[in-house]
Amino acid sequence: MEQEKDMDLFMRVQERTNDFCFPEECCPERFPSPQLPSPTDCLQQEAFLKVQEEIRNANELLMDLALADERPPEETFQKAFDGLIGLRVEITNLLGETIEGNVNIAGYDFVVLREEEKITILPYSQIETIKPYGRFAERYHDPELSEIDPCFRRELTFHFGEVVSSSPELIHLFFRIRLNVYLLKMIAKRIQVKIENSLVEGFLEDVNKDTIVLKVEEERNILPIDKILLITIKS
Repeated sequence: MEQEKDMDLFMRVQERTNDFCFPEECCPERFPSPQLPSPTDCLQQEAFLKVQEEIRNANELLMDLALADERPPEETFQKAFDGLIGLRVEITNLLGETIEGNVNIAGYDFVVLREEEKITILPYSQIETIKPYGRFAERYHDPELSEIDPCFRRELTFHFGEVVSSSPELIHLFFRIRLNVYLLKMIAKRIQVKIENSLVEGFLEDVNKDTIVLKVEEERNILPIDKILLITIKS
């Protein structure tokens, strides 16, 4: 029995050791770091958590006071949709039209609503009101870093900028992705774009900082991103 316990402990240690894709050669010996006492060391766990919560609330209040007159509209929508991830909502745009769906992504300047067979993208600048239905929907798969390949974890740690900049999913995970970058995933897909009272449907051919290019039959249509009311894609 004792041998089995020792073997289980050895295997768990080996798994943690290999979790970061260590090279075969041995790492240099680490010297123990000095451990200094903290002012909160004498606090009970409940009191310590209460102090942490009070500090967090104070920091949020100071941030809100500092940014009260300077907070951009994008930040307001980001916080609103962050709290609605997984919920079904009804959004009214500036034309008075309503769009429904499950909140999937709260980007830097846009939100993605998903249905079983449809993806809808709305720029924050075109949103008038948001109405949650108050019931949770099944979450779509989101990228997670807890179960990634050990060698990829190592690359991400030591070459963060290079790795993250090459992946729209990682850009969003760490920084919030902008609409023009998110649309790079949709190149060569057939999409519908609504601009004012017209609807343009075609294959997304190119995405630039301020425009997108749709190929409609043999014509190339250049559409300004800041005029887009919504984008619909069949999933």
